[in-house]
Amino acid sequence: MEIYNGWLIVNSYYNPAKFNSLYRVLEDSAEKAGLHFSKWTSDQRPTIVGSQAKEPKPSFVLFWDKDIQLAKTMELSGLHLFNSANAIALADDKMETALKLAAAGIPIPDTIPAPTCFPGCKRNPDSAERAAKILGWPLVIKENKGSFGAQVYLAKDKAEAARILTHIGEHDCQFQRFIRDSSGKDLRVTVVGGKAICAMERHAASPTEFRSNIGAGGTATARVISPLEEKLAVDAAAALGLDFAGVDILMGRTPEERYVCEVNSNPQLQSTIDTCGINPATNIMWHIRSQIKSAE
Repeated sequence: MEIYNGWLIVNSYYNPAKFNSLYRVLEDSAEKAGLHFSKWTSDQRPTIVGSQAKEPKPSFVLFWDKDIQLAKTMELSGLHLFNSANAIALADDKMETALKLAAAGIPIPDTIPAPTCFPGCKRNPDSAERAAKILGWPLVIKENKGSFGAQVYLAKDKAEAARILTHIGEHDCQFQRFIRDSSGKDLRVTVVGGKAICAMERHAASPTEFRSNIGAGGTATARVISPLEEKLAVDAAAALGLDFAGVDILMGRTPEERYVCEVNSNPQLQSTIDTCGINPATNIMWHIRSQIKSAE
């Protein structure tokens, strides 16, 4: 089997110990698919805009980071990224995700972008109150960028919304309708190469917690998904142009009421491996190999 060489790009600054096990899973899975990559942090592979790289280019770059400018610069120099810079950018910004999914006709919770707040300015809590008149209380307030549910909040009234908005400050954010029936639970579907390969239902750590993220203490069980849930997950990844993704789906009152909540361009894999007994990295590597060969 022909070996293809590539790079694994990871973030220079955010590198907790749990990511090291993820990188080992990616490396082991790559070797089994005839791919070999060297791991670099984002500051170890400087790429110049407007200059042709002199060094030999790898066959692929597994870009496990959210450094959009670096990703775009690498693509401009002729490198093939998985996921692409544009796909990562769309998934990393929750408002951009919502706009793209809505444009594709994919159901999402009703969402209102919060007014842009420039540096040095203070947010007006009246914006949350106006949003709540349309979306209702409690009101979900999300920073447009964030991971592991840490930048997602639930405001029960204007006073609580004001405290949240003060905390968020100048960061871009959005207001979203609270899907009460999915409070404390959601569905994570892993999609690779246009196929849903496994899914798990996640549950919050406590009855008072509305977020079900495992990073926030939640638990998960493997689950067979319905044709509707499978279609929503696959369509969401395709709408954002993602080769692989973790798609989060909220559940309504009936099996036909589902909403795509968020889409992750570089999902954590260990919880999926532990819960579903399937290693998505294997699917990712064989997908990358097939894309390399088809481009030859």
